[in-house]
Amino acid sequence: MAPAFIPQVSSFLLLSALISVSPTSSLYVLKISTDGPVTSGAQACVNSTLFITNGSATDPKRYDFQWMYSPLLLSHQSENESSSSITVLGNAPGNYSISVWLTERHCQSCESVARSSTYLQITSSIVGNLSASQTEGTNSSIRDGFVEATDSDVYLSFKIHDPSDFFKSAQFRYIWTLGDGTELVTTDPYTHHYYSKPGKYKVSLYITAQVPRLGRQTEWKTGSFAVELTLLDALRSITVVGSTDATVRLKYNVSLHFFGSPPLKVCWLMKSDCVLLGRHECHLVEINETTYSIGHVFNAAGRYCLSVRAENQVSILQNYHSINVYSTDIYPLWFVLPCCALIATALGFIFSILLKSGRNSSFPKMPNEVENLDLSPSVDKHRLLSISKGPTPGFCAYCSGDLSRDDEEAERLLDGCAPLARHYMQ
Repeated sequence: MAPAFIPQVSSFLLLSALISVSPTSSLYVLKISTDGPVTSGAQACVNSTLFITNGSATDPKRYDFQWMYSPLLLSHQSENESSSSITVLGNAPGNYSISVWLTERHCQSCESVARSSTYLQITSSIVGNLSASQTEGTNSSIRDGFVEATDSDVYLSFKIHDPSDFFKSAQFRYIWTLGDGTELVTTDPYTHHYYSKPGKYKVSLYITAQVPRLGRQTEWKTGSFAVELTLLDALRSITVVGSTDATVRLKYNVSLHFFGSPPLKVCWLMKSDCVLLGRHECHLVEINETTYSIGHVFNAAGRYCLSVRAENQVSILQNYHSINVYSTDIYPLWFVLPCCALIATALGFIFSILLKSGRNSSFPKMPNEVENLDLSPSVDKHRLLSISKGPTPGFCAYCSGDLSRDDEEAERLLDGCAPLARHYMQ
């Protein structure tokens, strides 16, 4: 039993010793920050703040801040109960390590209860930021970033990073290369330019600064900055190409044409009423073109509205399209009337052909032959017999008689048949 009990006691005593020795190591946290990077010859400020982690009543006045910043030169140091700051100076470019730790007061050789470190970057060139902005319709609305709209001035500005006012008395010269063949030289850290075509433009800025120093000496500092500026055409219109009529349970197709630079985020919604998109859920797609096709099937007849909203990185636009949906047994009047007229024309053409063919087959050719006869009394009796091949239905019985009789009887027969022949021809 003893050998098994001794290791348990030893482990318990070791854990108790660790807790009692390092309670303060978990009480305090040091956070450190700098205002770098800075230009060589300029001063930089480094701050350290003490935080208590568990709400203990331990007095922070019992501890001091210890700094290590070599080979930088210390210009100033300040300290209060929970923070400390130093101002250092570096004349050569590089990344310099700076450390701070917390020790019990009047015991700098004691073990630290909290520690932190950082790096301070010192450069030989000017430090700052190049930015772009553009007015969006009103002077109170400004768009910032390197994606701007065409057909409007783009404002380019440079902001120097100089926390110690090292360049307070310097004279600057700014050379702007705007990416479209334009180059400007200014003494102010800003300019504006008009871009008429969409595309990507590389904007470069070269800065020279003449810094006066003590003893009538002058120090020259330079800096180079470059950014890629993207110009897009703002959305000017959304054109909906499609019919204003549709049929229930048949696919309805419509195409959208956008006048603006892609990529575009397109949001569309088909409802009975036109709605302002952005506040309602919609079908959202992202396209890299300026056209988009929509296919939709309506389940009920009625009046509908297609709401379309499109946006790129510089503009937002919305449009609407009204659609009348009909059921399958009701068709629009403009479709019914032409169909009825076409059917009536076809039937009339067919009936006229049938009527003409019926007339040609039901009448004999005798009337046309009789029409050419000369029924005057002086007509040749034998010529009449040679034309008429036989008896004709409806013709007089006497006209088909034997004309070999004497002349008086022949004339009597012809005089009787003439009126009937004229009546038949009429």
